[in-house]
Amino acid sequence: MKKSIMEMLINPYNNNSLHLVNDNCLVDDEGAIIPIVNGIPDFLSLEQPAGLNKKYKRFYDKISRLNDVAEAVYGLFYNLNKLRSDWMKDVEVKPGWNVLETSIGTGWNVKVLPEEGKYFGLDISDGMLKQCRKNSKKWKRDIELFQGNAEYLPFKSETFDSVFHVGGINFFNDRQRAVNEMIRVAKPNTKIVIIDETEKKLIKNYRKIPFVSSYYKKSETDAFRTAAPVDLVPDGMKDIAVKFFDDDKMYQLSFRKP
Repeated sequence: MKKSIMEMLINPYNNNSLHLVNDNCLVDDEGAIIPIVNGIPDFLSLEQPAGLNKKYKRFYDKISRLNDVAEAVYGLFYNLNKLRSDWMKDVEVKPGWNVLETSIGTGWNVKVLPEEGKYFGLDISDGMLKQCRKNSKKWKRDIELFQGNAEYLPFKSETFDSVFHVGGINFFNDRQRAVNEMIRVAKPNTKIVIIDETEKKLIKNYRKIPFVSSYYKKSETDAFRTAAPVDLVPDGMKDIAVKFFDDDKMYQLSFRKP
């Protein structure tokens, strides 16, 4: 692992700095060990996922091998590159910038962003990360990958010039903490972009797919978990804005760290 990457990392559960040992694990000052599996540090090894995080980790692990097949099928009916490019228009990227996507999935959002950025991706699903690594090699895009919980980002404060998230935050255990973490790791004046599905998307798409529908049952939580989480943006953030895409099936919340 590059020295420049090592200098960005911390143990997110105690904020301790990390040291590389034999290229196969990271160790903090208290002896906590983070294994590196196929080049991907596994910060999730420091916790046992529970609640919604555990449920959706299992879900994304199950569908990870089929995700890109679904992309291809969906692409027969929709111009996915254009759709994603529309989503990504507000993600700011300049040459040499450190750009973080939390819940990177298989990497398709990074694919439509400028190549000049230095990209970092974190996901709770090792299945998704394995596919993302394959995709990044196929696309010849350099993406530093990490397995972890987006509620505990393994990066030092004020590390990234751009931070964004697409899909997943609706059903995080602690959405407030996830938003706060994105703000913490962002440099001053960084724009943060959060995108996820609305209730309309769940009704018209996910609840009609037999295997997927059981993960998106109608419940009393839908009303607030599928709305743009403006209420989770702390006081003092600037340029708060909400947009909708894909016939109001996707929301985008953006704001700037002062």
